[in-house]
Amino acid sequence: MYGLAAIQQANGWAMAGAGACIVITGLAVLSFLISLIPRLTGFFEAKAHPPIEAPKAEATPKSIVPEKLPEDIKAASTIYISLTGDLGEAFSLVDLHRKSREVGLPHPHLSINRFRDAGILVSGGEGRFSWQPISE
Repeated sequence: MYGLAAIQQANGWAMAGAGACIVITGLAVLSFLISLIPRLTGFFEAKAHPPIEAPKAEATPKSIVPEKLPEDIKAASTIYISLTGDLGEAFSLVDLHRKSREVGLPHPHLSINRFRDAGILVSGGEGRFSWQPISE
């Protein structure tokens, strides 16, 4: 006897099903035990001290930040230029984004993109940017 008939005669379907159940159960137990490893290692590790917070620099006063930025790109850029006064002549966009989030400026990505398109914010190379003088 050969083929499917031989499998059925030797009770092969039941053995295949039992084997699949055993494998799936074993994998489920193994994944559960692996998920417990971080909790178990916590008992053996020394308790970490809470991170020391760095002293926060004085935030730019919110008085210069209007609720809605002006539509005029030059007027909007003066707000951003005043934010970057303490960053120096050349600064990174990461610092500019951080400063704008600190004071709560709306949509800093869009505004910075507009400044770059208008040539007000220019790249100085190596990820540094600076403001072009605004002509009246």
